[in-house]
Amino acid sequence: MSEELRQASATPSAARTGTTVRVLYGIHALEVDVVGRSVAEIRHALAQPLNISPRAVAVVDGEVVAEAHLLQAGQQLEFVRLAGEKGRA
Repeated sequence: MSEELRQASATPSAARTGTTVRVLYGIHALEVDVVGRSVAEIRHALAQPLNISPRAVAVVDGEVVAEAHLLQAGQQLEFVRLAGEKGRA
């Protein structure tokens, strides 16, 4: 497990107090303390552990967002592949 993932997932009290963001990619889902970080930072930190495709689109609470979007507590960030994409990144 990478150091970034270890730090992000080591926040049990944050999950109880609502200071986390839910991050999804495929079957993977994490509640992580990344409030105030950009989508790009989170993509970089979790790319390898969650196997996030560099071509995946960032969606926050159902809206496509830019890589510079800063996350707020309680939001859901999902990395999605567009329909019809196949093969390797």
